[in-house]
Amino acid sequence: MEFDVLIVGGGPAGLAAAIKLKQLAAAKGQDVSVCLIEKAAEIGAHILSGAVMDPRALTELIPDWKEKGAPLNT
Repeated sequence: MEFDVLIVGGGPAGLAAAIKLKQLAAAKGQDVSVCLIEKAAEIGAHILSGAVMDPRALTELIPDWKEKGAPLNT
């Protein structure tokens, strides 16, 4: 398997990097293949933040996250 970019780790930083990279490529009319690998059984399984976050960062990354029905309580 070949990819343009490999991101190691499916935590908040890895997920944000993958999303932002795809957004930047799309804005330039390019397509970038991104592979994100995670050692856990599922993405985000090792996140130990206590699920406390400021939603402003999420809004910058995914402006319509509320409309998409993200499973977050703010």
